[in-house]
Amino acid sequence: MERITLPEPAADRPAASQPNPPAATSGAAAPADRVSAPAGALPRELFVLVAFLIVAHTAFNGIRITTSLAAIKAGGGALWVGLLTAMFNIVPAFVAIRVGRLVDRVPLRRPLIAGCALVAAGGAIAAIEPMLGILALCAIAIGIGWMAIAASSQYAVGLFGGSENRVRAFSVMSMGFSISSFLGPLIAGFMIDHVSYRAAFAVLAALPAIAAIAFATRWLKLPAVAPREDAPNGGARELLGMPAVRNTLISAAFITVGWDLYIFMVPVLGTELHLTATQIGSVLSFFAVAVFVVRLFMTRLTDRLGERGVMVSAMAVAGVTFIAFGFAHSYGVMMALSFVIGLGLGASQPIVLSILHDAAPPGRIGEVNGMRMTMISTSQWTMPLVFGMLSASTGMLPLFLIIGGGILSGSWFARRKLPTA
Repeated sequence: MERITLPEPAADRPAASQPNPPAATSGAAAPADRVSAPAGALPRELFVLVAFLIVAHTAFNGIRITTSLAAIKAGGGALWVGLLTAMFNIVPAFVAIRVGRLVDRVPLRRPLIAGCALVAAGGAIAAIEPMLGILALCAIAIGIGWMAIAASSQYAVGLFGGSENRVRAFSVMSMGFSISSFLGPLIAGFMIDHVSYRAAFAVLAALPAIAAIAFATRWLKLPAVAPREDAPNGGARELLGMPAVRNTLISAAFITVGWDLYIFMVPVLGTELHLTATQIGSVLSFFAVAVFVVRLFMTRLTDRLGERGVMVSAMAVAGVTFIAFGFAHSYGVMMALSFVIGLGLGASQPIVLSILHDAAPPGRIGEVNGMRMTMISTSQWTMPLVFGMLSASTGMLPLFLIIGGGILSGSWFARRKLPTA
């Protein structure tokens, strides 16, 4: 059977490959330096990479929930929850493009290791002293760490998939993140209810440490990055001048605002309804189950509706369900609506990542991913602050109505602006 290969850079240096190389290449590299799979199939190394991304992402999600609940227990209230949620994103918003450019120049292994180390360190420090000020500093470190992991892993997954299987490859990664989004809140809630907040932080901090060790080993092969061209360019402004890049980033921002505010608002609403930490974690985990389920059918959905059609429909469903969530007053209703929101928001991410990877100019995939992380992080740190302050005076219902309306507006924008292919 014909086989396709992905080169691993010798001595962990960027290979002198063509810009934006396809996943399938040929050459005479030694077998130990090659990642291979039957033609038309995804390489085994993609699934190994995703497995360790699940480990790291479980920690990231669990620590975010633990941080929010620890702030509430410490008397911080909705404002502090919003502030801490923002801290996971405020500094990454300012450094994401620089990190993305770095990812274009160095082996993908290095930012993966560094990112996992930062997440592990932040969780370990929070376990030692979970005070509000310390939690804010830890959130900054963890946010930067996860941003580095995300930018480099998205680059790697896009290369693993190649042009023909890119949506499929990103769907595999996204399904992995659905598993970790389920496990993180569940582990956090269980450890908080049955042991302590410190124990929750400690257990979660151990997970990215394991992933860092795995990424440092040579048996996990990663595709070579395309070296960035040395010719001067217009930077982020030039990239935003490209309609496919700009409009996809804007559509992604609508999705991410809804996603991150959901993570922020559910613990607050659950606390107001006197739910336990385990119940709040279960509501968030049910969301993750729905995200996983919908991504099992991504190929069928895109074949039937097209990429743009899936995004438009999914965002419309999420917007309407957000509005309904504001009227939820029981654990069972929150579980059901959480599942529907997960279906809506979960269908969009693989499409966004695939469009951006294809739209990026040669040698600038990391920079485009960094721009996406900048837009996402900016929304993530501004929106929780704004909505945290608003919730103190308006309650939760108006906020759910605003978010639902915003996502519906995003659906309209995607219908008008995203490419049809």
